[in-house]
Amino acid sequence: MVNPVARLLVVPLILISTMWSVAIWPFENVRLEEPACPRGVGHGFWDMRWIEDDSKEPADTEAQKLLRNPNFGATSDAAGDLKAGIVDGRLISTLQTISKEHSICVQTFKEGHRFLPGVEDGPTIPEGYGEAGGLPNTHYFGRATDIYWVDGEPVEGNGTDPAVLDVGRMLAKIPQGRRPNQIIGPPDWTKRLGYGFERGWITAQDQLRLHKDHLHIGYREKTGTSNTQ
Repeated sequence: MVNPVARLLVVPLILISTMWSVAIWPFENVRLEEPACPRGVGHGFWDMRWIEDDSKEPADTEAQKLLRNPNFGATSDAAGDLKAGIVDGRLISTLQTISKEHSICVQTFKEGHRFLPGVEDGPTIPEGYGEAGGLPNTHYFGRATDIYWVDGEPVEGNGTDPAVLDVGRMLAKIPQGRRPNQIIGPPDWTKRLGYGFERGWITAQDQLRLHKDHLHIGYREKTGTSNTQ
């Protein structure tokens, strides 16, 4: 014999369970992140920065336009740097150019970037990071970014993929006065493209090995560039 009290509890529980299933069904396949980033990487709708009061910010900055671009994805740290106005305007423009043709996911600008595990970033690259130790750290000044995914695929292992190569060619087509002059990527990507220092590419072998899994795009100087072609 069924306990009357138990029967009274079972029926509401069944109704609640049914109503919950119906409520969440339309959203079960909704992805709460940007499509440009792998699952779990993009800042998505759960990033609490998006509910902050924006009343004191300009209505429509270039950084905000980039963040709304469905072809652009970023981690929470990278999105925060864009919202905080840390990222150089030239770099934002370059990312807008690339995202016209390809989806890209940015791992870092300044916040969260590390050259070496456990070593805080500062104005200069730490000793021990190849032969670049002691040089200015463009990430620290908001003048560099690291792209780890292009069109949904990791850069690592795909340096000669048509989409990743096309990102390089798009960079090369930017007028020399606006083009980044600190472009570093995987060894096979760099070799296939064939661009050199005069167009903004860094081709030192130690740096290519350190960038086998991402594209580094930066501006060495605060204004202007050293590109000669």
